[in-house]
Order: sequence, then structure tokens, then C-alpha cells
Amino acid sequence: MLLSPLPFDSDLFGYPVGKCQIAGDWDEESFLRQAKDYRLVYIFSKKTLKNNSTCIHLADTKLTFEKGIQELESSDPVIVPYSGELTEPLLNLALASGGFSRFHTDPGFVKGEYGKLYSLWIKNALAQNEVLIADQMSGFVSCSISGEKSNIGLIAVDKNQRGMGWGKRLILAAENFAQKKGAKSMTIGTQEANIPAIALYRSLGYEVVERMYVYHYRPLGKIPSVEMTNSLPLK
Repeated sequence: MLLSPLPFDSDLFGYPVGKCQIAGDWDEESFLRQAKDYRLVYIFSKKTLKNNSTCIHLADTKLTFEKGIQELESSDPVIVPYSGELTEPLLNLALASGGFSRFHTDPGFVKGEYGKLYSLWIKNALAQNEVLIADQMSGFVSCSISGEKSNIGLIAVDKNQRGMGWGKRLILAAENFAQKKGAKSMTIGTQEANIPAIALYRSLGYEVVERMYVYHYRPLGKIPSVEMTNSLPLK
């Protein structure tokens, strides 16, 4: 069990952040000794952890889906690559894409961390020309490609356009976009609590290839309870 600093997250959030990947047995006492100088630590484990400390709580159960992709017979004419500036409607979609994200649902984030992270995420995706936009900003998807592998990072449909099939069309457009650039497989990550997204991905042939339990450690004790959001974005 090794705890390592995360300079990027620390700089972005303005306090010490670390990461701990559990590969063997979980040793809570050892972890707490290593984590004493951090304000936040992400703990990743493929098994649920038995912990006694109120400083540690389960923040997310992340599912990674994957499938092989093939070029479609025709591309969707109203979903196209976007290379313009970051607009307010696009930023709002990017923020909506993380409604189930642990950075949004964990009430321990009180310094605007969620907005900082997702704003930077969409800016980076635009800089890498990885964004596809649906007609009249009905939705968007970001798709990164590395060799024969591709990944959907952000995806959201405008709240007034949900239930009209845009989610499926955006994913298929991303698959076609990636396949044309040489990718042979696509992965998508989401939260186990995001039932609508899981149903959509399964309907398109995606299968779960990894389940990861993500815990958050903070040295402040119990996390205060807050009213949860009722929004249902795709991711």
C-alpha cells in the first residue's frame, strides 16, 4: 500500500491531495499514519474496505464499460466535431455531465472543486479537438484516442432534450469518430448509481470490465449530510 501525492489536484484545489491504490491487504493504521499530512486522499480498491475511521467513507463505485467498435455505414449529420471557443452553454453541459461524480456528490467538497475540475476538463478536451457537439447544443461528448484505444470522458444531454435519443446518438458518433482515427475499442466510465447511463451503455453492447471502489479520506471526521441532487445526467 503506497500513498503518493497528487500535485495537479493539490494545485487545483488549493490543499494537499494524495492517492492510495490498494493492491494487497488493507492496513488502516498504516494508511492513517501516511495520510496525516493530507487534507484529502483518494483510495482506490477492487474490493470493499473494512474501516473503522470516520475519516474514511465510500465516495463512489466506479464501473468501466468497454466494447469493440466498427465504422458506421454513415455518420450522424447533426453531431460534428467542435473546434470553437468554450461557450456558456457548452460549459453548462460539461458541468451537468458530472452530476453523479464523486466530486459533485461528496459534500466534503466545499471550495468549488467540482466546478474547477470539470471546467478544466472541458477546456483540455477542446484544446485536444476531442469534442463533438449535437445540433443546437442539444448535447455533447468528449472522446480521447490513444492508438487502438479510445475513451469517452464527458457526455451530457441538455435537460430539455432528454428522452429523445441523443445519448445513444452521441455515443455512436463518438465511436465513429474514434474508429476513423484508428481506434478499435471504446471505454466509458460511470458510477454504479447512474442507472440510466448503465442501461444505455448495455443497450449499445458495452460490458463491464472493471469495478473500482473509491473512498475519500479527510482528517476532519464525519462528513456532514446534505440534500442530494435529483438531476439525472448521463455521467
